[in-house]
Amino acid sequence: MTIKNNIRNIGIVAHVDAGKTTLTEQLLYQSGSSRILGSVDKGTTHTDSLAMEKQRGISVKAAETDFTYKGTNVHVIDTPGHIDFSSEVERSIGVLDGAIVVLSSVEGVQPQTEVYFNALKELNTPSIFFINKLDRIGASPYKTIKDMKKLLTNKLIPLQLVYEENNEFIVKNMFDNVDFAKNILDIKDESFKQLLEDIIDILGNNNEEILNQFFGETLTLGMLKNEITLQANSGQIYPVLYGIALRGEGIKDLLNSIVEYLPGPENLDDLGLSALVYKISHNKTLGTIAHIKIFSGSISTRDDILNVTTNKREKITMIKKVVNQKSIDVSSASSSDLVMVSGLNCSTYDILGSKTHIPTLKTIATPLLTLRIYSKVQEDYVTLVEALTILQEEDPLLNMEWIKEKKEIHLRIMGKIQIEYIEDILMERFNVQVTFGPPSVIYRETPITSGYGESRYTMPKPCWAIVEFLIEPLPKGSGLIYESKVRTEKVKIKYQREIEDNLDKILSQGIYGWPVTDLKITFTSGEDHVMHSRSGDFAASSAMGIMRGLREIGTTLLEPIINFRITVPENVGGRVLNDIIKMRGSFETPFIHNDTFTIEGKMPVSTSLEYPSNLSKIASGKAIITTGFSGYEPCSLEIGATRERIGVNPLDRAKFILSVRNAL
Repeated sequence: MTIKNNIRNIGIVAHVDAGKTTLTEQLLYQSGSSRILGSVDKGTTHTDSLAMEKQRGISVKAAETDFTYKGTNVHVIDTPGHIDFSSEVERSIGVLDGAIVVLSSVEGVQPQTEVYFNALKELNTPSIFFINKLDRIGASPYKTIKDMKKLLTNKLIPLQLVYEENNEFIVKNMFDNVDFAKNILDIKDESFKQLLEDIIDILGNNNEEILNQFFGETLTLGMLKNEITLQANSGQIYPVLYGIALRGEGIKDLLNSIVEYLPGPENLDDLGLSALVYKISHNKTLGTIAHIKIFSGSISTRDDILNVTTNKREKITMIKKVVNQKSIDVSSASSSDLVMVSGLNCSTYDILGSKTHIPTLKTIATPLLTLRIYSKVQEDYVTLVEALTILQEEDPLLNMEWIKEKKEIHLRIMGKIQIEYIEDILMERFNVQVTFGPPSVIYRETPITSGYGESRYTMPKPCWAIVEFLIEPLPKGSGLIYESKVRTEKVKIKYQREIEDNLDKILSQGIYGWPVTDLKITFTSGEDHVMHSRSGDFAASSAMGIMRGLREIGTTLLEPIINFRITVPENVGGRVLNDIIKMRGSFETPFIHNDTFTIEGKMPVSTSLEYPSNLSKIASGKAIITTGFSGYEPCSLEIGATRERIGVNPLDRAKFILSVRNAL
């Protein structure tokens, strides 16, 4: 296996306000790739281009940039940190060869840090931790490391000694100005020696030879550094660095570590094309732009390539690549390249060429709220739908539903800042003014028990689709599992594919109007007809059969739950506990330190929507609340809510058949 050692494809991920975009600017500046150091506060960063990003100082969209350092071309995706825009991070993480995870040494491990790192860990993406903001009041790198070991991973390799002197933290590099031929046992500095022994212990878990060399008194600093490089490049351990991005401190060490401890991609140029569309953007002149990562093979302009997801072939008309922070035209691109392509009618997550080298993407973004959006000008409704269709191509999780006859448009969102973004972007890009209805929680449903659902769609002709399904509940978080036990002699493969392709749509509205999850559906028996079966028959019959089965066995309502961490002045701690109980929340033992009161726990989204602003008033602006999605838990109908069904219910058989035949 050969490696493209002069390339690094990395992402920078963090909880909001950890200093991620400032760090990106310093990497560009200190690598010599940018003459100007951009500022988040002044709205002059290279990666934040939207008006909202400049005004609020937060990243909303994942942005690509690049720099060159020590002959290595580093391609960077700067991702948003705010939970409302975590879908951008989800789409980016799958295309990275390495990552920098940024933490604030004041706040430590925050909910989104956990979510993003766990996704990286699941994909075995080699990563470096950068502990930022050592200059801030309340900074504690020691506590941050302790939290990281508890909440993230114990495979941490600090590459620097950190100690306090005259009320500020001093950082000393482990491998600066050392003799790499020196034996570990000859080191006299006790702090340095202790750090090295801890590192050897962690490395030894993956490679016993290191322990043998240490106990055999043959291990040198050079041998130790080589082992750290090997294990970091394979994602077995995680190097840790410290710094102050705002002042540019620790950046050179991070640049060196990117080159040394994050791997170059495999050279798979000679294999067949395998590429993933990880982002869609739109250009007024060029139209739809597909941002793709090529995992294997190569592409050239005018190539005719297969979109595996849509099973259609399309011609590439243009390829662009980010070079020196600018998009330039290139005639071709090969494995490991991140490029922008025109000419493809595709969507986010589409696979091009083949699935062979595409990783399984981790789901980390779950919209928890739904709301209605209205055009302020009645005549702009069609324009609004067209604009939202484009935005949904860019972010499929918006899941826009337009009920034409009612002139209602529904969206799914992550949180309230996303509402501001949608409002701004519709005005900025499409000149459409909008208002929103109040957000409500997205509940889910799951089957209470196992049972069958069947449908005989054989009248009125022409049609023929007989189906029977076994519906079984699954453990929490399982999603949907589908299996067919029907032979293709009974139901042709094209009709079986039709059933599978329509399951998500069928299960998007259950008995109470909410998406159905955590279930297994098995196609147990069925029949097509050589003369009467038509395209669409099995989708319609499956909808009627599955909904009938769900009605028979019943569904349980599920509500979304969030994790929270709240820090307030000690004198309002009792009030906060009271509030949590009223919101049906649960909590762990509070932690009181230096007149501050910290509490962690879980609570329903439905009862806590307005709590952050209420908490700020209670604590006179001195409250810190961080939240993250925990999962769905059962709740009663009295506590939860039902949702009016969009479209015709398959349980109303006669009306549903008319609707699928466009006869209503």
